[in-house]
Formats: sequence, structure tokens, C-alpha cells
Amino acid sequence: MAQRRWKGVVKGGAVVLEEPLPLPDGTPVFIVPETEERNEPVWEADPFLRVDEWLPKLDVPLPSDLAERFDEYLYGDAWQEWERRQNQSS
Repeated sequence: MAQRRWKGVVKGGAVVLEEPLPLPDGTPVFIVPETEERNEPVWEADPFLRVDEWLPKLDVPLPSDLAERFDEYLYGDAWQEWERRQNQSS
């Protein structure tokens, strides 16, 4: 069963929803409060959040679609396709 979400607020110890629930009376529900506190990452503590500081700079260009087509570049012929386009544009 797909999870559904409804918004509401607590008033007098009861949850008051913004819209009526399309559930029959007696249906068990599980409530997870939404906290206002958002934890920002600790940039100094995790070097992977600062990867651009320690990753070596590359002298060669990379394909702009490398992230989306990673598997094709790794296992397929996308590198040859990209190099062919690079050579045609030169």
C-alpha cells in the first residue's frame, strides 16, 4: 500500500488535519511529528562535503552527461561516442 501524507497541527492534545481523511473510523494510523529544526551538515567535519577542495583538478574535459550516463560510459561505448563528438567539434 502506498504511503499517503496529510498535514495538520496539534490542538489541545489532538491532531487537527487540514482536510478530512478518506479513511474509515477505526483505521489505525501512525503520526510522525515534523520538526522545525533542520540540521545543517557540518562542513568541516566531513571531507566528502568539501570534495571540490581536495579532488585533483583534471587537465582533460569530461562529458557534461557523465553523471546521468555513468554506466554507459563505464560499460558501454559512450566514451567512443563522446570522443567522436569532441573530434568533430574540433
